[in-house]
This record gives sequence, C-alpha cells and structure tokens, in this order.
Amino acid sequence: RMMLREASRTVYIDILKGFDSPVKLKCQVLKNLQLHLLSDEKRLTSQNQQMRKDLKREGITDLKTYGDEKSSVSGAVAQMLLDPIHHCFFHKLTQVRSAAVQVICLVLHQGLLHPISCIQYLIAICSDIDEVSRIKAEQTLIELDSKYPLFLHSQFFPGLRESFKLQTALFSTYPVRGFRNNPPISLLSHVYALIRSSKGHRHSQLKTMIKQFDEIKRTDINLLLYIADNLAHMSYQIIEEPLFVIHHVALLISTSGTTYLEQAKDAVYGRDIAETIKDEDEEEIDEIDQVEDLPRLTEVLVSCQSCTLLILLKKHLMTQYNLTDKRCHEFSPLESTKIYDKQITRHSNAAYDPSPVLSAIQQLTLDVDFESEEFEKSALQYYKEFRDLMTQQDLSEFKGSDSEGDGAGADKSLKYYERRKELPVKVQKRKKYRLRLCVDTTA
Repeated sequence: RMMLREASRTVYIDILKGFDSPVKLKCQVLKNLQLHLLSDEKRLTSQNQQMRKDLKREGITDLKTYGDEKSSVSGAVAQMLLDPIHHCFFHKLTQVRSAAVQVICLVLHQGLLHPISCIQYLIAICSDIDEVSRIKAEQTLIELDSKYPLFLHSQFFPGLRESFKLQTALFSTYPVRGFRNNPPISLLSHVYALIRSSKGHRHSQLKTMIKQFDEIKRTDINLLLYIADNLAHMSYQIIEEPLFVIHHVALLISTSGTTYLEQAKDAVYGRDIAETIKDEDEEEIDEIDQVEDLPRLTEVLVSCQSCTLLILLKKHLMTQYNLTDKRCHEFSPLESTKIYDKQITRHSNAAYDPSPVLSAIQQLTLDVDFESEEFEKSALQYYKEFRDLMTQQDLSEFKGSDSEGDGAGADKSLKYYERRKELPVKVQKRKKYRLRLCVDTTA
C-alpha cells in the first residue's frame, strides 16, 4: 500500500514521464513494478491454495471475492501508473520500451486493467524495431483477440496512429515510412492478419484508413504517407483485398481530385475566367504569363498531394498484383462471388514510391517565395502534373469500361483525350486568344 501514497506516486510518475530522468532510473522503476506484480500474484496464488485446503474447516466459499479484495491494491497501482507506463512506450531507447511492455503485458495477464485501455499501445509496439518487444506485443494481442475480438477491431486505427507516433519518436529522418524492407512489408501486417478473417471488420478498417485522405486539413501529410505505406504493403491474401482498396481509392480520387483541380484552376485563371474555360479549351501551362492567385494555388497544390498519394497507391497495387483497369472497374464490393476469394501473390517486391509527393511538399512548403518567378513556374508545373495525373485517371476509367451502358460515351471521351494529346501548340494558342477575347468582350 506504500505505492498508493501521494509521495510515492508523485516520485514514480515524475521519473517515468520526466524527459530528463536517467534511463537507468526509469528502467529500475519499471522493474520494481514488475517485481511487485509478480510477488503479489505469487502471494495470492499461495493464499488461494491454502484457502482451498481450509475450505471445509473454515466454511469459506467465496474465493473470488476474497481474491479480488487482496488484488485491489495491485489494480489500483496499475491504474494509477498506466499513463506514465504508456508514455515509456515511445521512449527512444529499447530497454525502456521493453521494460514498459513487460509491465503492461503482466498487468493484462493478471486481469488488473480493462484490455481496451492498452490495445492501441500494444499495436504501436508491433511496429517496434526491437524484435523481442514486438513479438511480446503480438503474442499478447493474439491472446486478447481470442477472448475479446471486437476490442482489437475497434482499436486498430487508433493503434495505427500510435505506431506512427512511435516511428516518429524513433527516427528523426524525414519522412517516416510505414514498412520494413527486404521484402517490403507493412509494419502492422501482423495486426492486419488478425482482423482480416472477418470481412466486415476488414472492410471497415480499410475504409477508415482511406477516409483519412479526404480529411487533409485535419490529417498530417506525413501520417497520410504512413497510412499509404501500410495499405501498399499489407499482407493481402485474396484478390478481393487489393481490389477493395483500389475501388475505394478510385472513388475518393474522382471526388476530391476533381474538387482540387477546380480549385487550382480558379487560382490559376481567376474564378470568373475559370468558369468559362472548358477542358477542351484550357490553354497550355507554358503559355500562361502569370498566376492570378499564387498563394491560393500553392495552398491547393499542397492539399492535393493527398490525392496524388492515392493515385500512386492505386498504380502500385495494380502493378504488384497484376490487376488491369478492366478488372478494377468491374469489381463491386457488394458482389459476393467466389472468384474474388482466389489466393494472390505479389508479382514484384518494389516498394511504394511517393517521391513525386515528397518533392512537391518540399518545394511548396520549404522554399516558398511568392515574389519569385521561378517559384511561380514551379507551382504551374505541379499544377500541370496534377492535371495530367487526373486526366490519366479519366482515361483508365474509360479504358476499363465495358460495353454495358456507357461504352459509347467512353469511346468518344477516349478519342477526345487522345486527340487533345496530339493537338498542335499553334492551334492551342489560337484557342487561347479567342478565349481571352471572348472573356474581355463580355466583361
């Protein structure tokens, strides 16, 4: 009971959460907690055995109540120090994290805390570089999942966020990646393997991860890259899994990508002129003299990098699993057929490559100079690249369409885009001046 006193509690919390606390002292505190829990468990076990022997003589029948009464002190200590112990999960040094994991796993084994309060932190440790801690966390999650399967499903995405926090603490290099090399495999592949057996829960978690790309103002682009890495290198077993990811990624690209493109066009030409410009009349970027609203264009281009990550993710998955545009277009998550339960294998061990996004983020956030012509040209170039990426997405949709329903429209649109690629620059310039003349006249 001494550990429940205010003075003892304050000392322990200050040591565990203190940034400047000596590592040796942190490890000793965690070791003390572990020894206390083990000795208390041993004492209770011995008492229970003695009680069974004296059961008939003393008339004691409620062993559970007696045991709970004796273990309440350990439960109170564990609850009191739970947050400081979780804080140690994100320490840079392996020995501190390992000691903290040992304590939490012991607490869960003894049933002193509700499991849901610890699962997201164990998921984070599953991405640890220390193999011993990682295996210990994975084994504990397997045990918890066998008893409380819904807990793991509900804590998967919070655990992914905590794993990103851990990786950020461990590596000071930019950016933080979400996979291990040789071959590339998701840091949370083992945890995903635990939830993938339930189709409904699997779909729910995958959609939650993809949905983050639609909330760019609330989600750090570095976290989005971490999520994309995990989606790109998950341990998918059947063809339905990457097809499901590609399907929802394509839906988000078509909605958010179009919105970003319209916003960027407004910033380039000005809203009044942009509203009069149709796709077939849009002038070549190289022929624009200046951007109407460069700060706004820069802001949109930074935001649209989330969409670019999705486009690169879609291409990566299609390449990895040898999926055609037609196969992706025909897939429907509502359709339940055995053909989607076929086992799949990767066709390459290439890692997901977000270098275009990293380059754009660096150029548009670190080297900002709205007065510089060079920066303005760079922004226009990034706009052009994003517009071309979106055009390619349109083309892939047209190529993937079959003859049912919109096949004629797809063929017509495909011919238009192919014709536009071959359009001579001189013709485009004439369109440019006619367009501006028209706009000036109506103004």
